[in-house]
Amino acid sequence: MKKININELIWFIILASFAYYIYGLFNTQKINTYMHPKMFKYVLFSLGVFILLSIFQFRRIFIYEQNKRIKPGYIIFIIPLLLAFIVNPENLSAKVVSNKNINIVNSNLDNKEKPAIDDEEIQLDMNIDTSADYYSAHGEKFKDTMMILYENLDEMIGEEVELSGFVYRESDFSEERFVIARLLMSCCAADAQVAGLLCEWGGDNKPQDNEWIKIMGRVESTIYYNEYTHEEGKVALIKITKVEVIEPPKDQYIYP
Repeated sequence: MKKININELIWFIILASFAYYIYGLFNTQKINTYMHPKMFKYVLFSLGVFILLSIFQFRRIFIYEQNKRIKPGYIIFIIPLLLAFIVNPENLSAKVVSNKNINIVNSNLDNKEKPAIDDEEIQLDMNIDTSADYYSAHGEKFKDTMMILYENLDEMIGEEVELSGFVYRESDFSEERFVIARLLMSCCAADAQVAGLLCEWGGDNKPQDNEWIKIMGRVESTIYYNEYTHEEGKVALIKITKVEVIEPPKDQYIYP
């Protein structure tokens, strides 16, 4: 009967565990919590590497080793593995990103200047619901809405819009004013930033911070001063006519 090399066995378990963890991220779609979909191909490549290394390492389990002491260096790999399996990843929320500033005057969605967008392009980009006669913007369309309102605010005054996102308030906001926000991820969760539109709701049952809502409202404008960037300018203000609490979507991010 072949004797097992304990050090090679531990290293095999580590490699196989990394492969299993990465596979689990894709299988459960938790990978969306960590990074932009454009980065998935690199993670899939690493999954293939771990699988190949595990296969080759399996053959070394039965190689005789005179020194049977377990190598202490394995702890460097075991600790992050344990944390990865124990810690349950969650989407970032307004609470988590409370230290990340929100720029309403300039949403930073795109630093390039873009030409004005005519009515036909607005309808195409925002997927207008002609039967209801309002602009419906959820998920990725939320980003398109921000850009259109930022670049064509005067033309959009008076239009009805429907948006979904979480409630975010700055410290100096009144109870009636908040931002309906999404988290913009350019690469990974570490660079996620709050991006949203200023809203005003004068009705009862004020939305709570970090609560996911769907709103219907009319586009107006106001002057807003951003205390982080020290910029002041005219921005879109959504005068809300209807608020509905909703369940958070599976993918809470928007991508540039």
